[in-house]
Amino acid sequence: MTRLGEALAARLIDATIPLVSNYEIYKHMWDLYEEGSVKYLRGDHPTKETFLRLRSALRHEGLLHSDTNYSRLWRVLTEGDKSADEIVCLADRFCYISHLSAMQQYGLTNRRSRALFITQPSPAQVKEKLRAKFETDYPGLSEQTELYIEPLHAVHHPKTVRKRAVTTLATKDHGEWRQVRGTFARVASIGQTFLDMVDMPERCGGMLHVMEIWNEHAQTYLEELISRIETSPKPIHKVRAGYILEELNRIRDPRVLAWKQFAQRGSSRVLDPGAPFKSSYSEDWMISINVG
Repeated sequence: MTRLGEALAARLIDATIPLVSNYEIYKHMWDLYEEGSVKYLRGDHPTKETFLRLRSALRHEGLLHSDTNYSRLWRVLTEGDKSADEIVCLADRFCYISHLSAMQQYGLTNRRSRALFITQPSPAQVKEKLRAKFETDYPGLSEQTELYIEPLHAVHHPKTVRKRAVTTLATKDHGEWRQVRGTFARVASIGQTFLDMVDMPERCGGMLHVMEIWNEHAQTYLEELISRIETSPKPIHKVRAGYILEELNRIRDPRVLAWKQFAQRGSSRVLDPGAPFKSSYSEDWMISINVG
């Protein structure tokens, strides 16, 4: 390989990241040009031809290989492969593990779903985040620059990653997440996980299972749970959570009781959004108890 190719290979190896995109490979090349640390470069910035030639050389040398699940991404073969939990988060910088898979991460459930549940922003939000990423990486340049810059694409997750089914939710209500220590994975915060249970119980094992989890664990995580549900703009989240906490779990926290102001008399609200309305009703929370 050329000196530029050797420097690029060293960058990819030193990064210790097992999965990279064309955009990331090109950005390493751009930085090498900008730093002036490699001699005998032609031009001020890498051309498309230079990028394609060096990427081909890295494949020939056995450093890069097409990923088995993401056609636009590359495995860096000096690093070991990772589980689906980490790979989806490496492939998609904006997604995080959520719902039943997050419940598994926190030890809230003993169910072992084969599917990996992830959440990502809406397409419009992803487009804006990609634009912001480009502006951060290439300050002063627009995406319409005459210079060749490898494009940054939105990620479309396949149905299966590392032999594990993947179920994706794209939503404008992108929630809170945290980094899983010592890994590349991101997971919904514990408060977000409890919020997701009353928002979309069908992705969390069903409302009966959700009620079991809240009965067993809500007291332990009460501060995080209340804090996150307080910030939700949807009143139904407070009503469902309030009913479960007060009437089922006998938790009399004044912050929870204050959520009764969001109850609506004569409404057709239901505890389980995936089940039909039933006549069984909570007078305090004005919600149909349509479970069981």
